[in-house]
Amino acid sequence: MFCRKYDYRRYLIEKKIDDFELKELSEKAMRKAAKIALEIKKKKILVKYKSKNQPVTEADLKINDFLKDYFQKKTPDFGWISEESSDDGSRLNSEYFWCLDPIDGTRSFIQNKPEYTISLALYKKFIPYIGLILNPETKEFFFAKKNFGAFCNDKKIFVNNKKKIEDCLFAISHSETNKLLKFNFIKNKNIRPLGSIAYKIALVAKGEIDVALSFTKKNDWDFAAASVIVEEAGGKVNNINGKKINYNSNRFEIDSIIASNISLTTKLKKKLVPNEFR
Repeated sequence: MFCRKYDYRRYLIEKKIDDFELKELSEKAMRKAAKIALEIKKKKILVKYKSKNQPVTEADLKINDFLKDYFQKKTPDFGWISEESSDDGSRLNSEYFWCLDPIDGTRSFIQNKPEYTISLALYKKFIPYIGLILNPETKEFFFAKKNFGAFCNDKKIFVNNKKKIEDCLFAISHSETNKLLKFNFIKNKNIRPLGSIAYKIALVAKGEIDVALSFTKKNDWDFAAASVIVEEAGGKVNNINGKKINYNSNRFEIDSIIASNISLTTKLKKKLVPNEFR
């Protein structure tokens, strides 16, 4: 009996990644990764530093290794990049590649705050095509695919339609709260400090947060999955200065980020941009 070798990449491309078998295998892997994080949290968390302000834990490394091995077996012709893997150039040479932050919000993980996520994007060349974000603590699983919509735990989600800046709830990292308070039109009561930038943006997509911000540089693995989710929920992601994000660039980073509904991103660009972003 003739048995043709199963070519998963060809299967995905022929289906134009419409088949949710891809979503299911990805979700299955991410839920296993979440269990790794939760198991490690039961023990004393060992922390090392890649640089002065960049902690890394056993969970970052174990989740990275597990998901990299999993997807290289399931999608062997796809490229790979993550925060905890060296850039082997496959993101530039493959039609599709995975982009992972195994623990986005490592400090929150260390401090036992339910604000960290596992963030995974599938790129098609220079465009994030599928976004998946899982919060192991809250069990929120976000999924979006280009031109298909955004979902949280299989329920369709949308950004809110607020127009007035003074009514908005802003999410920003704990370390950047004081930067936001320098703008006199933003009050402390309108700020919700949160760890993971991916989670902040996902909550914008869910309508629980109005604006997610970061004044500091971010790599693609920090926000690529979230950008698909919020844009499929009707929102927009840009640099704070309003410039379009160049995904999968040589630097693989951007200078700042804002995510909100389209009306608010336009209004806030004029109010938030300090001289260094112009």
